[in-house]
Amino acid sequence: MRQKFGQHFLHNDEALGGIADAVDIKERDTIIEIGPGHGELTSFLVERLLRFSHTRIFLLERDAALIPELQILFAPFIEEGRLVIVAGDALYELPRLIKNEKLEHFSYKLVGNIPYYITGALFRVIEELEAKPALTVFTIQKEVALRIASEPPKMNILAASVQFWADAAVIAVLPKALFIPPPEVDSAVVKLATHTSRPTPKERENYYGLIKQLFKQPRKTLMNNLRSIPAIKKRSDDELKKLFESIGCSPNDRPQHMHINTIKQLVFLLYNE
Repeated sequence: MRQKFGQHFLHNDEALGGIADAVDIKERDTIIEIGPGHGELTSFLVERLLRFSHTRIFLLERDAALIPELQILFAPFIEEGRLVIVAGDALYELPRLIKNEKLEHFSYKLVGNIPYYITGALFRVIEELEAKPALTVFTIQKEVALRIASEPPKMNILAASVQFWADAAVIAVLPKALFIPPPEVDSAVVKLATHTSRPTPKERENYYGLIKQLFKQPRKTLMNNLRSIPAIKKRSDDELKKLFESIGCSPNDRPQHMHINTIKQLVFLLYNE
């Protein structure tokens, strides 16, 4: 079995069917699969796509050697215009595809078995998209998936980054033995339901600037981590104590104990008073 670009191909019908079901394909959906490989998951997606008349799927595949196999396997759907293969790196092709196809906020869904080494970069690309997917279902490293879906007392900067724009849940754990070739660690399927609200560029800037400082040194208190922020520096100790108490926490709390909604409240209070 040929492996390139960090790919580990999932070969388990039950797991693949579960992932396809999690995408919840509906009429007029546009599905974008990242890294289809040999079409293992694609076959299950296409099976569900056939239940509808106006649903289509794009495959983003970086490994050019895999594309001829995909073209043969899905030739009828390619001819009908319901399946399109896009060659190239998803980190660059995803924003380009969304722009070229004039996809709007909530008008498409993302799915894929993601090579471990691009996971962080891919989430940063999605965070920066103006038109975000309605739903994202990714198979990624188990440890990373659990971090993304973390809640207090295990909140972290990755969870705070992703949960700013989506509700996150781990819906399946996939042992490494289900993949060919098997990776060194287990994987998990994370499902991200994008929030309907769309923060302004300034709100995003304020939020990501704050969590960068908030989790800079997780063992330190909120106050120690945030002390250098101008919106904190300009307030007295009494003002800050009352501000933190108003959102149900203390300046002496640790960042990993903060719920995502509490972090959002803190940003709002600091920058909108």
